[in-house]
Amino acid sequence: MPDAFPTPELVTRVLRGIPLPVSTEAAMQDAVEQALTDHAFPFERELRMGSSNRIDFMVQGGIGIEVKTRCARRQIHRQLARYADHPDVNALILVTGTFTGLPVTLNGKPLFLVSSGRASL
Repeated sequence: MPDAFPTPELVTRVLRGIPLPVSTEAAMQDAVEQALTDHAFPFERELRMGSSNRIDFMVQGGIGIEVKTRCARRQIHRQLARYADHPDVNALILVTGTFTGLPVTLNGKPLFLVSSGRASL
C-alpha cells in the first residue's frame, strides 16, 4: 500500500498523456476512468457531494476531476467553484474539449486543466 496519495500534478500529467475522445462526455469519462485504473489511482466515479453536486471522479486524497466535452465556460466555472467549496476537495482537474482559461486556484484550491486538444498533440 502506498504511503502517499497521488498528487494532482501527477494525475494531470497522466491525463494529459492519453488520447481523449471528444465524441461524447461518456466516452471521455471512460478514457479518464481507464487511465486512473491503469495507474492504480484509487478513485470513485460519480461521487455525490451533497444534494446538488456530483463530481465525475474523486481520486483518493481529495483530487476532484470534472469532465466536460462541450459546455459554456461560465457554467463550468460555477460548477468548479461549488466543488472547490466542498471540504473533501483539495484540488480540482478539469478535463475538457471547451477552450477556456482557468485561474491557478479556485477558492484557495489548486486548479488544473487537461485539454482534449492538448492530449491529442
